[in-house]
Amino acid sequence: MIRPSRALIVLLLTLGLAVLFLPSIAVAGPPKPPAGSCINTFACFGNTGSLGPNACVGIASCFNNAGSIGKDACHDGQACQENTGAVGEGACQVNQACAGNHGTVGKGACVGLSACGDNTGAVGEGACVGPGACSDNSGRISKLACQGVFACIENEGSVGENSCVDDFSCVHNKGTIAKNSCHGTNACRDHLEGSVSAGSCNGGSACQNGGADGAIGTGACNGDRACLNNPGPIAAGTCNGPPVSGKGVCEM
Repeated sequence: MIRPSRALIVLLLTLGLAVLFLPSIAVAGPPKPPAGSCINTFACFGNTGSLGPNACVGIASCFNNAGSIGKDACHDGQACQENTGAVGEGACQVNQACAGNHGTVGKGACVGLSACGDNTGAVGEGACVGPGACSDNSGRISKLACQGVFACIENEGSVGENSCVDDFSCVHNKGTIAKNSCHGTNACRDHLEGSVSAGSCNGGSACQNGGADGAIGTGACNGDRACLNNPGPIAAGTCNGPPVSGKGVCEM
């Protein structure tokens, strides 16, 4: 019978002890929140994103969040629940403001009940302010655009700076809207494929249900009902003025 040598036994014992006392490998966990963040029940439960100071304040405010959250952002119940986008400083305020959001949210943007709920588009600084303002939006929203109740809900087009201002102003819009356009209740609601140039379609229902066949030129269709139901195209500087006998100047 062959017996192991004393030297071999010592070697095996030494190797066994070395393996036993190897340093344990640290398992990556969720990032440690900074002071003042993750306040209230389930505020950061399941969160994997980075957080700024005073972020995620409210019940389930960042529940299962995976995006980066800036300073003072995501305040109130479920404000950024299941968000995956980058949220800027002071953005996503009020219940469910950015719940299910997947787009990039600029500083001070998405303020209001479900303001950017399920949004997938890029939202500029100070944009999307009001209940449901950019809920289910998929278009690019520029700075200070989409202000008002459901202003750009289910919008698909690109919205320029300071455009789509007032309640329901660009609901279901599919066209490209340039800056300083579509001011007024229902101004560009259900606007179709035709683009809206700068400084156009300002007034209640100014370009509602319009643009099916062509673009709205610069500085055109300004006035209540100015181009309501008009498929376009509309030349620059035309169709401006108040309704006549209750009908817009270029209403169809």
